[in-house]
Amino acid sequence: MAVDPDESRFDEGISLIKAGKIEEAIDIFSELVEKDDRNHKAWNAYGVALSQTIHKESAIHCFENALQLDPDNKIYQRNLNRTKNPPSKKTIRKKAELTPHKSGKRWIAPAVLLLLAGVAVLIVSGLVPGVSVSDQVRSLIPGSGPVEEVPVITPEPVITPEVTPEPTPEPTPVPTPLPEPETLFHFIDVSQGDAALIQSEGKNMLIDAGPKSSGPRLVEYLKRQNVTSLDYVVASHPFDDHIGGMVDVLKAFEVRTYVDNGMTHTSDLYKDVINAVISDQAVRMIVTAGMNIPFTNTTKVDIIGPHRLTGHQDTDSLVLRVTMNNVSVVFPGDSSEVRGPATILKLPDHGSDAGIGPIMNTRPEAVVISLASGNPFGYPRSATLTEIMKQGAQVFRTDVNGTIVIRTNGENWTAKTVR
Repeated sequence: MAVDPDESRFDEGISLIKAGKIEEAIDIFSELVEKDDRNHKAWNAYGVALSQTIHKESAIHCFENALQLDPDNKIYQRNLNRTKNPPSKKTIRKKAELTPHKSGKRWIAPAVLLLLAGVAVLIVSGLVPGVSVSDQVRSLIPGSGPVEEVPVITPEPVITPEVTPEPTPEPTPVPTPLPEPETLFHFIDVSQGDAALIQSEGKNMLIDAGPKSSGPRLVEYLKRQNVTSLDYVVASHPFDDHIGGMVDVLKAFEVRTYVDNGMTHTSDLYKDVINAVISDQAVRMIVTAGMNIPFTNTTKVDIIGPHRLTGHQDTDSLVLRVTMNNVSVVFPGDSSEVRGPATILKLPDHGSDAGIGPIMNTRPEAVVISLASGNPFGYPRSATLTEIMKQGAQVFRTDVNGTIVIRTNGENWTAKTVR
């Protein structure tokens, strides 16, 4: 722990007082109060040093300053009182000279010896305070002459400066373990469409934004998750059920990077989205298979499709694999061209037969289907559900469960539903 230089100087000054080096101590405490005129300890010690000199009035001034800063300090008050009202000096009149009797010289010597012995006993026993043995004995010796009053000087009271004791070192706190990093996947109920929020290490990524009619509901959900900005917004492909709510999202939040496959579309919706990206001053990032999105240290995002554009919107959908250690989640848009293992699969095309191939190829532990209840397409198809059952995977559906939130630490995962 760093040592306070002022405390070190203070301790040095106290040591100088104890060593009798008063002038050096005065210099130190003068320096300390000039540096910080609210340092009551330094004012008190300054007064103590000055009280050992002829500068009593200056010492009183120092003690008064210390008391103004710390009115309840009894040491400062006592030092002030002692300096203002020092104990009075006492005098003791020595015993009168014994005049020998002219006619009785024979008994003087024995009498004097007896008196000397008695006085010695009294002094040694402390019954005659403040007078030295030699003075009292000399007053009793005949012919020694009269002895004048000898003042007995009471020493100046020792004024002890307030010294702050060294603080007892506090035990070193045991650091609180940092919370285990987690990644959250929100499969948001946007009716017949896709929208998913990924949160990791304080960053936010949105994949698709559902149909236009669900834009306000999507924005409200994101705000409830404490989203104030989006680091990445990904459009898997430019169909209404995937980019319909994008304009609302771009207006509501700062979007730093907008990611898509670079394909254009003739719809007014697509044009509105691109104009909103430009207005929001977001960086547009066009990706293809083999690239990655630099998301967080613990969660990586790889683009695993498409390898080439075919001109077919569903097939050309961006396919993302999001991985945290041993847990991976695949987002295929509406593409059926999905390869490789996945812990969790967001089923393509809302439960159509296009999902059968990806289920077989990825062999997931869980499947998430995003769709509207009573949709006109008859999704999810029975053949698709049968394949999921054959794989032994859990099924989560937004039309049945509402929004599904999956949380993982990279080794295990849990799911909860929010209606």
